[in-house]
Amino acid sequence: MMIERIRREHGYMVRLLAILRKKLMQLKSEEPINYALLKEIVDYLCDHSEKTHHPKEDLIYHYFIEKYGEQEKISNLEAEHIVLSKTTHEFLDAVEMILQDAVVPLDVFSRQLETFIQEQKRHLDLEEREVLPLINKTFSTSDWQYLERKWGAQEDDPVFGETIADKYKQLAERVKQTDKECI
Repeated sequence: MMIERIRREHGYMVRLLAILRKKLMQLKSEEPINYALLKEIVDYLCDHSEKTHHPKEDLIYHYFIEKYGEQEKISNLEAEHIVLSKTTHEFLDAVEMILQDAVVPLDVFSRQLETFIQEQKRHLDLEEREVLPLINKTFSTSDWQYLERKWGAQEDDPVFGETIADKYKQLAERVKQTDKECI
């Protein structure tokens, strides 16, 4: 079901944010980090969110408002997705500048990374704690069936799916390594 896919994707994002948090701690300790890996994470969060995750959520949110009326938390989510996309692209630009040998003060970049992580986490928490439970409680089976038909896409995640995209090979390996560290 759609809501399970969204929650699974949220779990993937939380795992990636945990890797970013480790990178932030390394930066704060003035340890070197792998900026190419950091770029892959942010690129994935940007690309997957814009092409798959947020459009799926927006479809659900529009349907909810259309059928069940305005809810403040739900009404603001599409606009929040637009703001998240903008801040993600801006942060990705900062990472790419570093990879192209631009001088970015460590403290400035650390603050940018910390803000990026906090904003992503805040958004995920809002959806997981307030929005999705409300939608799940409100929607009937026929609502979900309608949305499944409307979405129609059976997407394969480029990092966590069956087929790993070439541009995310390093990230997929890092995720596997992190998973092993947690066992």
